Amino acid sequence: MHNRIPFATALLYLSPALLLVGAFYLYPIVYTVPVSLFRWDGISQMTWAGLGNFGILFTRRDFLIGLANSAIWIAVGTFIHTPLGLFIALVLSRKPAGWGFFRTAYFVPNVLSVASLALLWYFLLNPTIGPINGVLRAVGLPKAAVSWLSRDGSAIIATMTPFVLYIGFTMLIFLAQLTVIPREYFEAAQIDGASKTQQDLHITLPLLRRAIMINVLFNASFCLKMIEYPLIMTSGGPGNATMTLPLFMYFQMTRARQFGLTMAAALVAIVFGALFMGIVTLLQRAADRRWS
Repeated sequence: MHNRIPFATALLYLSPALLLVGAFYLYPIVYTVPVSLFRWDGISQMTWAGLGNFGILFTRRDFLIGLANSAIWIAVGTFIHTPLGLFIALVLSRKPAGWGFFRTAYFVPNVLSVASLALLWYFLLNPTIGPINGVLRAVGLPKAAVSWLSRDGSAIIATMTPFVLYIGFTMLIFLAQLTVIPREYFEAAQIDGASKTQQDLHITLPLLRRAIMINVLFNASFCLKMIEYPLIMTSGGPGNATMTLPLFMYFQMTRARQFGLTMAAALVAIVFGALFMGIVTLLQRAADRRWS
């Protein structure tokens, strides 16, 4: 029988972590609330704005585009990036020829900084010296060699491409979960005549539901704070086509010096993320009831 640790003792052990979380996470979030109610340039005296900053936000075209693009980023992370990582993990879990090499190759980009990957793809997509357009011209497709980062239709897709392709972290979480699924389940299903696809649909996916939720939340949080790819590759252009919520806040704080407006946008991002997390949690509970 395990003895329960007294609350005071547990609190003592947890206090360093709690202090760090409180100082560098909770306090900044709480601080956004009062600042969002003022007009402030970071230097001069604050002036009361009430909910005026929020009213201004929803009349700003660049903010609305940033909000919509952040939602698109989250949708891509949920419905493209996560399923792609799951598919690669399922393939590698069967240990085909060269599976160890491919597992490493998929994960290596994740040890690089997002800024360095953004610079790499900025070069790859360069319309004049970029190798992607060079290959398209070499194979006889000169019309397909366009300026990827300066066209409204292709700019946001181009900035999302590195994120979609670099699935190593997502893949690794799925692989770790796949290794703890008892093999007896698959052996019994195979004896009953279930194909590999049927085993994946009726055994693997239900048992991976927690890992799916974790990856969805990880990828959604990454997408909600996405700033590096659009900032480095397009600076939010052309015409705000690749603007995101974090990039909007960055511009308002560094260029316009509208700290109150920035904090109001931050609160909108927090509420947006909390709503998404709540939806995912409800879906997870529904899945648990379905498969328990």
